[in-house]
Amino acid sequence: MARISAFVAACLVFLLASEAGAELEPKRKGLQVDVAGGLSFCMPGGAARCKRVDGVVAPHAGGVVTVGYRFRPWLLAGLSYEFGLLRPSYTDILGGRQLYGPARHQGLFGVVRTGVDIGRIDLGLEVGLGYSQQVATYVLDEFRGQRYGTLGFAARVTPLLAVYLTRRVYMGLRWDVTLNFHRSPACSPGRCDGPVRAPAFGHHSLLGLMVGVTI
Repeated sequence: MARISAFVAACLVFLLASEAGAELEPKRKGLQVDVAGGLSFCMPGGAARCKRVDGVVAPHAGGVVTVGYRFRPWLLAGLSYEFGLLRPSYTDILGGRQLYGPARHQGLFGVVRTGVDIGRIDLGLEVGLGYSQQVATYVLDEFRGQRYGTLGFAARVTPLLAVYLTRRVYMGLRWDVTLNFHRSPACSPGRCDGPVRAPAFGHHSLLGLMVGVTI
């Protein structure tokens, strides 16, 4: 009788331990939401260069929000929105005065994410196609407040690394590289008058710390 009781107790301990271990396993299927924040950079190429004779486009802050469904541990599909600030230091030719205040980059993408998992670590690659816009606000003299920029088709490639802290919550790093294929300048409706030409800041990059959850 004592042996049977010991065997049953051992089985219960084993089952409880198995359940506890299963509970700690990362959840890699279901609705997934992650948010990242970090540094926003201009990258040479696209409609313009990041450096010009009359100034540069310095880094600023930015972020990315991605919502998708993870159909398999190696496959997620969803939508992603990115926002990044830039600091153009372009000056006018005559007086060397600042032309633009902080500029912004934003884009909306349909994305597919794939990769491999190693224990509690995910190594992934996300690719996306969508639409992006870059806008700067003029701060000099009679053109103050007018917004100029470019908009159009864009593609994005994102290598990422995530570590599951719990079964559902993960943290990691992501590096978003957005290739802007903007063909024409754009500005505020009805406010394109005057000799000021639209600035263009080229491609965009965002390096950020990511936090997410699988529901």
